[in-house]
Amino acid sequence: MIHGYPKLTSNEQGKGWMKSMGMPIALIPFAGVVEFFGGLGLILGILTPVIAFLSALWMLSTTWLSVTKIKKKYAGGLEIDITLLPCTLALTFFRGGTFSIDHLIGL
Repeated sequence: MIHGYPKLTSNEQGKGWMKSMGMPIALIPFAGVVEFFGGLGLILGILTPVIAFLSALWMLSTTWLSVTKIKKKYAGGLEIDITLLPCTLALTFFRGGTFSIDHLIGL
């Protein structure tokens, strides 16, 4: 959530940095929505498979960006993207669990 909020507000410095890395301008608001509201939804367990799938797509795109544009090494920041990708895929297929709002309302 902490990385999504600046993308939703008028933080021109962060948007300029993402644009300079080759990120299409249209994906910056998508990133903010997925990171902020998706993080909130995953914490609460609302629409867990959908949000987790969108987060997995975002992690796949950030991994691709980190490897091709930024040239990150595995131990230089890429390990977080690679670790979060299977975690979000697991939430996509195994759902939120007993204490999620999805489970309480029967989704």
